[in-house]
Amino acid sequence: MGKCPMEEFYNQIRQWFDPVKHAGMLPEMAVN
Repeated sequence: MGKCPMEEFYNQIRQWFDPVKHAGMLPEMAVN
């Protein structure tokens, strides 16, 4: 799917990070 493995890895993290961010569990990261 991605051009490089890093891109695919980042996509997976974003999909899992999105809900976590909305939950407000990592406000420091959400602010960034």
